[in-house]
Amino acid sequence: MKTKAKTIFVMLLVFTLVFAAGCAKKAVNEKDIVAKVGDKVISKDAYNKVLFMHKKIIESKRGDQIWTEDVNGKTYLQAVQEEVLDKMIMEEAIIQYMEKEEEKVDDKEVDEQYKALMQGMKGQEGAENFFKELKEEGIDESFWKSQIKRDLYVGKFQEKTVKALALTDEKLKKYYDEHKEEYKDIQVRASHILVDQEEKAKELLKRVKNGEDFAKLAKENSKCSSSKKGGDLGYFGRGKMLPEFEKAAFSLKVGEISDIVKTEYGYHIIKVTDRKEEMIKFEDIKEYIRGVMVQSAIKNKMDQVKASFKIEKFLENIQ
Repeated sequence: MKTKAKTIFVMLLVFTLVFAAGCAKKAVNEKDIVAKVGDKVISKDAYNKVLFMHKKIIESKRGDQIWTEDVNGKTYLQAVQEEVLDKMIMEEAIIQYMEKEEEKVDDKEVDEQYKALMQGMKGQEGAENFFKELKEEGIDESFWKSQIKRDLYVGKFQEKTVKALALTDEKLKKYYDEHKEEYKDIQVRASHILVDQEEKAKELLKRVKNGEDFAKLAKENSKCSSSKKGGDLGYFGRGKMLPEFEKAAFSLKVGEISDIVKTEYGYHIIKVTDRKEEMIKFEDIKEYIRGVMVQSAIKNKMDQVKASFKIEKFLENIQ
């Protein structure tokens, strides 16, 4: 039970799978709402509580100076504010969809998970203090149960979507066959000459292009340990070398020599001596493909559900 409780605690607080409460049909002042999903509203009060939790979690990891950092022309705070609102809107759309589908969440399950959450918190000073601080912001038992219920709705939505996908080995193999280019293991074999000075690299590149033996020049001039083997680095795939080096090596045909490539280690001259491509076997990639298809199906269904509602945002109320 304690392990289960800790898991729930991590789900709620670390991955922040919590969304808005307080959606209602009754008329309210537009200054007190942040969004409308169909005929229901998301209250500013509910939004502020969820945002408070997100901020506390982020600050615990990155400090409270993070909020003024730039994120694509916005402050980090503005980006988080909008992200939280989008999550709340998406969840409300899912709940309304599930209710129309007559998919219900049992209150007994909500109570059990809440009890497990509280049990897991006991004896953990940091968690207890965190919950105490949240309670002071109005985030009480009722609010937590609402969030747990909403999270269960999202879980049921995902399960329903995956069930409808009805994945079989045949479907996975069909996807594999249609996306074979994505599942090639491409490797190149390359040699290089590495020096500290750009002028030295220019001189050696000129000598190589004039026909001097690459391996001999590598042995005599390269500071890399591969110089003993004429600069040979063997075969390597993507993600194994520095980005600048990898980009140059994978852009070359067999026998071609690069221009000078600068990395943190110095100046490189690269020669590709071989290239091989192998298909990753279906059995080795099958479960990865399953994950790709499941995530794609859930995203597509979420987009479809969201598009079925009239959605209004009141961004001026979250600033």
